[in-house]
Amino acid sequence: MKITYNWLKEYIDIPWGWGELTDRLTMVGLALEGAEELGAGLDGVVVGHVLERAPHPNADRLSICRVDGGDGAVRQVVCGAPNVAPAQKVAVVLPGGRLPDGRAVGEATIRGVSSAGMICSEKELGLGEDGAGILVLAPDAPTGAPLAQALGLDDVLLDFEVTPNRPDCLSLLGIAREVSALTGNPVRRPAISVPEGDRRIEEIAGVQIQDAEGCPRYAARVVTGVRVGPSPGWLRQRLESVGLRSINNVVDVTNFVLLETGHPLHAFDLNRLAERRIVVRRARAGERITTLDGADRALSPEILVIADAGRPVAVAGVMGGGDSEVTSATVDVLIESAYFDPRRVRAGRRLLNLSTEASQRFERGADFDAPVRALDRAAGLMIEVAGGIAARGHLDVYPRPLTPPTVALRARRVNEVLGTDLGLRTISRILADLGCHVAGADGSLKVTVPTCRPDLTREADLVEEVARIYGFDRIRSRGVRAWNVSVRRSPEERLRDRLRALLTGLGMTEVVTNTLIDERWASLCGLETPPVRVSNPVSAEAATLRPTLLPSLLNVARWNLNRKVERICIFEIGKAFGRPASGGAEERVEVAGLLIGPRTAKFWEGGRPEFDFFDAKGVLEGLCAHLTARPVTTPPCASALYEPGPSAEARLGEEIVGAVGQVRRSVAGAFDIRKDAFAFTLDFQRLLSCVDEKRVFSPLPRFPAVERDFALVVGEGVQAGRLLSLIREEGGATVETADVFDLYRGDKVPPDHKSVAFSLRFRAPDRTLSEEEVDEVCGRILRRLREACGAELRTA
Repeated sequence: MKITYNWLKEYIDIPWGWGELTDRLTMVGLALEGAEELGAGLDGVVVGHVLERAPHPNADRLSICRVDGGDGAVRQVVCGAPNVAPAQKVAVVLPGGRLPDGRAVGEATIRGVSSAGMICSEKELGLGEDGAGILVLAPDAPTGAPLAQALGLDDVLLDFEVTPNRPDCLSLLGIAREVSALTGNPVRRPAISVPEGDRRIEEIAGVQIQDAEGCPRYAARVVTGVRVGPSPGWLRQRLESVGLRSINNVVDVTNFVLLETGHPLHAFDLNRLAERRIVVRRARAGERITTLDGADRALSPEILVIADAGRPVAVAGVMGGGDSEVTSATVDVLIESAYFDPRRVRAGRRLLNLSTEASQRFERGADFDAPVRALDRAAGLMIEVAGGIAARGHLDVYPRPLTPPTVALRARRVNEVLGTDLGLRTISRILADLGCHVAGADGSLKVTVPTCRPDLTREADLVEEVARIYGFDRIRSRGVRAWNVSVRRSPEERLRDRLRALLTGLGMTEVVTNTLIDERWASLCGLETPPVRVSNPVSAEAATLRPTLLPSLLNVARWNLNRKVERICIFEIGKAFGRPASGGAEERVEVAGLLIGPRTAKFWEGGRPEFDFFDAKGVLEGLCAHLTARPVTTPPCASALYEPGPSAEARLGEEIVGAVGQVRRSVAGAFDIRKDAFAFTLDFQRLLSCVDEKRVFSPLPRFPAVERDFALVVGEGVQAGRLLSLIREEGGATVETADVFDLYRGDKVPPDHKSVAFSLRFRAPDRTLSEEEVDEVCGRILRRLREACGAELRTA
């Protein structure tokens, strides 16, 4: 919210300079984002009085002017502007001064004529884009006065960060209320006077609300006989000082009142409204509107519109339409001042991708008691700057009046929460200064909150208000009574901690993403049932609850790859959603990881192998090995997310706890990922059921191990994981470790076969195994592999 310090002082007496003011407002939650001195660079520019003008003897386009700079001297200044004339008040830089861009101005000879100083244009002063002529000031501007003072630019622009829950501070009067609560000084509300004619407004215009939920209140006034033209200087200066462009006197009044009161208004050309009637309704299918920004926009029934008897003329709470805008030909104006439901305005803004000052205020929650006050203020100002007369009365359609909530507040509770000893009178005064109506005694108050504060709905909110205004810095710290309570973390929390520690220890980075995703991403998961959709999504990109974490991780990868991050090694522990066979929706926790790019950062030895399927599989197996006492098996799986070859389920016994594989290229391509991507997922609850938190320590082995290597020839369809499972199962406790160390395909094995080499380590805890015992176990293993998989010992 941008305001100027001097403008704010018109509404309240401020005992501090702008620096201390912003410090104090920051302490009550209205933080300063930036400050700018508006007159910066104009120190050397003063108001000059042109006494005479004569043509230059040596140049047709130059003039010789005699200028009084207010310092007792009259100087000769050569000027090239066509609009310079005697008796004008102009902006002049005297010799020795500087322009805002730093250029020095002195005495010079121009085409044979001496010149002492420079008469400036708006562009040269950095005040506008008009460089064709000099800046002509008001006739009553005092000669010799600093230009910044004459233009009202001896001021400071303050830009406050207003949090979404404080729409009341999106106005000068709202910020003045905050200052009033801090100082006790009253807010000076502008006097409102609306000259009215004899003709009643009901004879001129009409208002009908067809959607009372979307528009609980709609008020309007009519001003006839206006003369649309440029705004007076004071109005232009106020708007331009906060970065708004002056349009014309009628539109500028609505913008001025918006900044002053915080309530959005809109001005229609009454004679361009069919039947001079306003209808508030939902848009109809196929309707379109050309908004004030010149864009032709398609409307849908979710959008609330302001229509006349035939067509939409504005998007409610967002922007007006070009077909009914105020132009230089406008004579009669209908001023709109309404209260629109924040959800409807948000829907219109989102669907049209159109954000405005008005939508920003309505979305946060406007004051439903303000429409008539703002309407009268605008009508009075409009008549003042554009002439005309107001029709008698106003239209105020308010079918279901809204009432502000009344909240019970206990003084004891205030002091318990804040650690203070505030009396009931102090608490009541603070809340009253904020605009609340306070009643009650004996330690309990009934507080009716002001209609401009939709954020105050419960006792805790009022306690916070008291703390803000009383001052957090005035609340003294006190000793805290504490007991040494040992809180045992739940198994779920402990598993989350262990997973994070293990995955970060493996060099992975944790990410936290939104559970809402684009429905197109959900469709990539090959779901048997429809995904869980959001009934009122904030955008099309957040319309569906994710069925798995992988789309979210792929989106993170896309964002980083597009920014030249070549190595992706991330994981997330978060919620996924689905539809069970019984109907409804279910929520579950999932662990997922994604690997893309080189395994390591750049290294001086060179060589950077890329992540592959076995890296992802190794992470998954490592997690299961650390968390459970049960071996993990990885039989092949069929998944819409993974390529059919390099993919597998993760099983702990008969329990399927997850999956791992190479992400299908079609899925990765949907995220503009052209590299091979490898991922794994684990079902958190299923993994939790398999976790063994007991730590069993084994003594160091006392007896030596015996190692045997052998290669088996098996068919291409036999997986090494299946062979390892059979080896461990048949070998029992005697087999300490079993690993694959070689894979061979070639002319030394039959077609469609492969050779898989294993290294086995045998050990007994109570003795040294003999060669005969090891041979006997190896024989059993080979027989079992031959029977189950057709494996033959390779001899060549």
